[in-house]
Amino acid sequence: MNTFKKIALPVLTLTSSLTFLLFPACKRQSSTVYTGDNLNVSVLPSKEENPSFTNETPTPAPERSNVWQTDDIDISHLNLEKKHVAFTFDDAPGKTLERIVSVFTEFNENNPDCKASATVFYNGSYFNENTLPSAQLALVAGFEMGNHTYSHFNLCSLDPITLQKEIDDTDVILKQLDGKDRHLLRAPYGSLNETVKETATSPIIDWSIDTLDWQNPEVEVICQRVYDGLENGAIVLMHDGFENTVQAVKILLPELKRMGYQVTSVSQLAKVHSCSLKTGNVYTRARNK
Repeated sequence: MNTFKKIALPVLTLTSSLTFLLFPACKRQSSTVYTGDNLNVSVLPSKEENPSFTNETPTPAPERSNVWQTDDIDISHLNLEKKHVAFTFDDAPGKTLERIVSVFTEFNENNPDCKASATVFYNGSYFNENTLPSAQLALVAGFEMGNHTYSHFNLCSLDPITLQKEIDDTDVILKQLDGKDRHLLRAPYGSLNETVKETATSPIIDWSIDTLDWQNPEVEVICQRVYDGLENGAIVLMHDGFENTVQAVKILLPELKRMGYQVTSVSQLAKVHSCSLKTGNVYTRARNK
């Protein structure tokens, strides 16, 4: 059984009076939900307490680029002689994320020449005191945090204001963990329309390989679906919460290495392929441009 080294995790404030939203296929044991407010670990001082406040009109912040920035994405561990494929896990944080991280950690310890990573797409409403530690472990292990919206609604059914809130509320939560304002967006069910694309504040990440692991197929079936769709720059869709997915990852990481592939996060994949990701555009794979 894998063990984890003790790490210093950020201490976050809980507010127990909020009711955690339950969904039929994604039950949670806790009634405490994390929000942008109760995840905030600092309190801004008032004008009286902070002498740096002035009556001068603040300088407007520079306009955001619509190109996804990868300057801070480390790809020094990637072998440029290999082909690359991104692993993504939706519906986190859930009951198997910690074990998925453990599988990656063990593989990386045994394969320093082919270290693997992934992007985890989080639902804001799934954060509680039971699931938060697994998200922290994934972050410490180098996994990229992605936005899977707050409530996992079909985004095509939402009005623009509700849609924006679904994205923003999760970005606020994730920022308390990784410090980033924006995160790559994965639409629930892959459901997209022009309103979703126009509302998105980051690139939208779809997939080229769907393992359909949420249907609980055999481990061998999950692996075969990856092999069947495999290509340089592919993006694989899997989910947190399924035992067979964990077992499939144990097989896939060393087998893909044997096949000449290295597993990456989405941003690592984009950077190594010089693929410029743009806000509101939909990507199923990364290609050199």
